Amino acid sequence: MTRWHGFLEGFYGEPYADGARLDLVRWLATVGGRDYVYAPKDDPWQRARWREPYPAGRLAHFAELVETGRDNGVDVAFVVSPGLDWRTGDEAALVAKLRAFYDLGARSLGVAFDDVPPGGADLGEVHGNAVAAAVAALPDDVRWAACPVDYATDRVTAYLAAFAEAFPAGVAVMWTGPAIVSPDVPASLANDLTTALGRDLVLADNFPVSDGPMAGVLHLGPYPAREPDLVAATAGVLLNGGPSPYAARIGVDAALRWWADPTTDARTHWRAAVAAVPGIEPLARACSSWLTSPGPDAELLEWAGAALRDGDTRLEEWLARGCRDGLPDTWLAELDPWLTAWEWEAFGIAFVVNALRGALGPGPGAAFAVAEVWRRLRSQERQVFGTRFAYYPVTGRDGDAEVASISGLVTGETLSDHVCRTALTLLARGGTA
Repeated sequence: MTRWHGFLEGFYGEPYADGARLDLVRWLATVGGRDYVYAPKDDPWQRARWREPYPAGRLAHFAELVETGRDNGVDVAFVVSPGLDWRTGDEAALVAKLRAFYDLGARSLGVAFDDVPPGGADLGEVHGNAVAAAVAALPDDVRWAACPVDYATDRVTAYLAAFAEAFPAGVAVMWTGPAIVSPDVPASLANDLTTALGRDLVLADNFPVSDGPMAGVLHLGPYPAREPDLVAATAGVLLNGGPSPYAARIGVDAALRWWADPTTDARTHWRAAVAAVPGIEPLARACSSWLTSPGPDAELLEWAGAALRDGDTRLEEWLARGCRDGLPDTWLAELDPWLTAWEWEAFGIAFVVNALRGALGPGPGAAFAVAEVWRRLRSQERQVFGTRFAYYPVTGRDGDAEVASISGLVTGETLSDHVCRTALTLLARGGTA
């Protein structure tokens, strides 16, 4: 089976605009991506109204998408998600939906039962039989993937065992690691699950996606730490891009570079991905935090300390250069809320540094002004230069039951938080830096 290596449009929220999706497929080919998987949760015909045929206009777009992929060496796959209301007897409707994609030229297809109420072995068998019916009804030249209810797990649940047992061995099982968002994905675990299930696993990695309660954080940073042996332990990777189709390219590019060359440091791959997009470096450094590394960029934090202690100007000079120069218009439009947040943070940091240096004169007024600036910065919905609050869906298992983990809660300090807190501490002592 050909390894999966590409992009998953599988988030919650408005699906991508058609033009942006076509651009993504063309771009994906330039960074070595071979697969584009269409599975947005809020496409009604993909999930909530899955039995209904796609309107002619949508099918025309999908035909163009498949053709664009073929012209660029990218395999466009389509997934149907019937799990919200699946009933035994729905097999014909599922096959008809998938056959429509096959007739457009798609040769990679999937059936997904993610994010629906859980169950035991009986439900696993029902869902697995649905996959088996689809595989049996379509020609043999289809590459298949199936997503179970228990797609985030460190063990073979009763559901998962019955699910995998029901369909042919050539169908890959989509897996997000031991959690929905997995801080780490041990290669040994992937090997153990593959052996136990007798099915290949494709890692559907929930990075750089930033929907739901982590939506305030834009993930433009390095690919999370993964073991090099994970590449050989799986049938490939799909990166869940999230709601921002242009910004997602940084994380996806960095991740695909790592999967193609896992012995090279992830930050090296990230720097190459950032360098490939003119103008993105200021925002990428400001939005480099993730679940396991929620703090601000280390060098910027060092510069901030030097500015507060010694009057060093490197941070101020870097911030003064701004964050918009060189960015393409499409990126500017998509990222404007984040760029605006960057500019407010930069203004606030410069104001606080100058207040500490005596720009507001003697007395307590400087401390009051810094506190007010800090209050306003903390009210911003978009979080840049680190993470103040986000809840990542890190999950675990209590027996077969999936449970939430408090380890997904991030309550941290951004660069401006650090600057304001340090400045207030110094000003409350009655002096300047």
